[in-house]
Amino acid sequence: MAYVGNLKEKPVITGVGCTKFGSVLTTPEIKGLGFQELVCTAAFEAMDDSGIDPKDIDAFYIGSMLSHSSHLYSHNTQMADWLGLHLKPAIHFATACSTTNTGAGLAAMSIASGKFRNVLVIGCDILSSAATDNPTIRKPTDPTTLWYWTDFGVDQAYGYHHAYDVATAYGGLPTLGYAKKHHIKMSKMDEAMREIHRTVKLHASRNKKAYVQTTFEQDAKKAGFKDDAEFWTSRKNPFLAWPARARSVLNTVDGASAYIISSESQAKQFCDKEPISIEGFHWSASNYPWYGKDPTDWAIDNTTFETAMKMAGITAKDIDYLSVHDCMQIYHLIESEICGYFKKGEAWKAVMEGRTRYDGDKPMNTSGGKHGKGHAFSASAGADFYEAVKQMRGEAKGRQIKDAPEVSVVHNHGYGMHSAVTVLKR
Repeated sequence: MAYVGNLKEKPVITGVGCTKFGSVLTTPEIKGLGFQELVCTAAFEAMDDSGIDPKDIDAFYIGSMLSHSSHLYSHNTQMADWLGLHLKPAIHFATACSTTNTGAGLAAMSIASGKFRNVLVIGCDILSSAATDNPTIRKPTDPTTLWYWTDFGVDQAYGYHHAYDVATAYGGLPTLGYAKKHHIKMSKMDEAMREIHRTVKLHASRNKKAYVQTTFEQDAKKAGFKDDAEFWTSRKNPFLAWPARARSVLNTVDGASAYIISSESQAKQFCDKEPISIEGFHWSASNYPWYGKDPTDWAIDNTTFETAMKMAGITAKDIDYLSVHDCMQIYHLIESEICGYFKKGEAWKAVMEGRTRYDGDKPMNTSGGKHGKGHAFSASAGADFYEAVKQMRGEAKGRQIKDAPEVSVVHNHGYGMHSAVTVLKR
C-alpha cells in the first residue's frame, strides 16, 4: 500500500476553463490559434469563472507533452507575459496524457502548505500540426510522425521499440482479456463495445466544446446504413486490432484546459460559485509493459485508485460520477471495475443497460471521452476536470446528471505508464 498522506488545509477548485477541442487548421472556433492563444483562451475563462484576476494568482503550472509541435520548451517563462503573470512563480511539467490530473495534486499541495493562495494549472497540446520557423505558420502532422514523437514517452533503450502496435496493446489484447476472463462471447463483447460508443457519441453531441458533434445513429444514417448495428460491423468500421474496431479509439485533437485551485479563505473572498474541494489524489509511475499475462490487471491503476480514495475517505459506493481515461473504450469496463464502481465482470452489462449514460444511475465520461470530446494529450485531464466541475455545479446543460454529483473521481493515464486519480467533493 502506498503512503496516503493528508492535506493540512483543504484546497478547492474555484474556476475552470477549456477551449473547443478540434483542429487549429480547420475548426472554426480555434482556427488559426497558436499555442499561446489556446492557453490564454482556457486560462482567462478559468479566471473569469473564479472571479480571480491575474494579480491575485500566486503561481502557475503549465503542462505540455509535445514540444515537437509547439516549438516551445520553457513554456512557463514564455507564457508568463501572455497570462499577465510576469515575475510569478511558474513551472513547466508533464506526465504525458495525465499531466493536468497530476497538476491538481501539485497545486493542492502548494495551497495546503500555505505557500500559495491561488494556483493556475494549464495544459495544452497541438496534435494536428507543427510550428515552423515562423510560429504563425503551421505544417500538418501525419499520424505516423505524431506517434513517433509520442513514443519518446517510453523506455527506448531496453523496454520498447518505436512503432509498436498501439491498437493491439491498448485495445485488442485488453478487450480479448476481458472477454476471456468473464466468459463473454465475442459477439456480445462487440455489442457492448458498440453500446459504449453509442453513449460516448451521445454525450459528445450534447457538448459544444467536443470535437465530435453527431450521434452514432446520425453517423449511420449519413453513411447509408439502416441502423447503427449494421454500421458498426461494416467495412466503414474495420478492426484495427481484433476485436478492437476503429470507432473504439481516441480522436487526436488540439486544445487547452485550465483550472484554478485556491485556499478555502480565498474561495470565499472571490468566488460566487460553489467551490469543489480536492479530497484525495495519487499518482503511480511504471514503464512499458504495464500489464502481464492478464491484460486487464493493471497494478498501476489499482494502487492509484486505492490510495487516492483512501486519502479522501471514500469507498466505491460513494462515487456519484466517474471519469476514466478512455483512449480506448475498453477502459470504460476495466477502469470502472478496478476502482469498484462496478463489480468485476459486470461493467459490460451496465453499459448494455444504459446505466453509464448521463441519465443513467452510474454516469461516466459525460463530456464524450477521448473519442467524442477528443484527446489533446496534456489538456485532456484538465478537460475532464472541467466536465466534473460543471456536473457538480449543475452547469452541464443538455447532459446534466439528474442529481448533481457530490463525489466525482477523475482518472487519467499518461501513455499507460503514469496513472493519476483525483477525488473531488462538492
